Amino acid sequence: MSGGAKRRFRARVWVPLLVALLAAGVLTFVRLPYFAYRPGSVNALTDRIVVTVGESFEPEGEVFFTTVRQDSSVNGWEYLEAFFDDGIALYGEDAVLGDRSRDENRDFNLELMKVSKSVAVAVAFRHLGIDPYRATGVGMAAVEGPSAGLLTTDDVIVSVDGKSVLTSEALVEEIRGRSPGQVVSLAVESIDGTSARTVEVVLGARAEDATVAFLGVMVQTRWDDVEGLPIDIRIETGAVGGNSAGLALTLAILEMVTPGEMTGGLDVATTGTIGFDGSVGPIGGVAQKTVAAREGGVDLFLVPENEYEVAARHAGDLRVESVATLEEALAVLAELGGNADKLALP
Repeated sequence: MSGGAKRRFRARVWVPLLVALLAAGVLTFVRLPYFAYRPGSVNALTDRIVVTVGESFEPEGEVFFTTVRQDSSVNGWEYLEAFFDDGIALYGEDAVLGDRSRDENRDFNLELMKVSKSVAVAVAFRHLGIDPYRATGVGMAAVEGPSAGLLTTDDVIVSVDGKSVLTSEALVEEIRGRSPGQVVSLAVESIDGTSARTVEVVLGARAEDATVAFLGVMVQTRWDDVEGLPIDIRIETGAVGGNSAGLALTLAILEMVTPGEMTGGLDVATTGTIGFDGSVGPIGGVAQKTVAAREGGVDLFLVPENEYEVAARHAGDLRVESVATLEEALAVLAELGGNADKLALP
């Protein structure tokens, strides 16, 4: 082989190899603006719920919450992997973070978990005939229009024209009964219950319907803890964030504070938010959580009703049931042999 031929041969070998190495380097070290969601784990709740007042009962079965594993640093290989593995979901940074930084997003999710735990306690206790919170007035997340300059987000409304309004629903109902241009007298105090005063507001009219009165506040009920309850608990979730464990937390609380076997001895994983009214709401990553539940070897997976089809496609031989409320979840467990329809404090 002549010298020129040898050089051409080496070029044919080395150039593609260098291109391949360069491509591999790019795929490995370049970070793309995506989050990857992979199947996470199933996590038992029995050892995370501590009964601080009242009796506790160790069940044979277990209630688990499910998680996704979030990879916030996606390279090219991982991006390509997601196209061939339907158990991995890619989301753009903007869709996940919005206007928050990564640290702010982590704090936001921890706050969601904190609120979720409080709601789960309230829903579980109310199912047992105990209300751990009492409404004490109507706070405001935003103030505009007729109330601007008169009310602030540090205020709480406790009455309208002398009539007590301790929930946001009660305030809305009172304002709905007034007319645009009417003056209302609001008894107001600060969030901590001090600095009581009276504020008079001239009601405006809603832009979409000029006949409907408009106060100009985004309302939220202020809740205070009720003291001296016959049962109380502490929930330890560590660094786990988000609100998708709401249903699981509610069921686990009920299992821990009542005698008998709510799950009939089965290991039950769940996902779904929980509302104050017991409604079960949608969550993200249901495909990944279903895979985690399947691989975790549980007997049953409860999911929000509008996410059942996605869960069923990834369930394999895992039994999946859809539920829209806490009552529906308890009914499923009762059908499978648990005492979920007879839960009561000892």
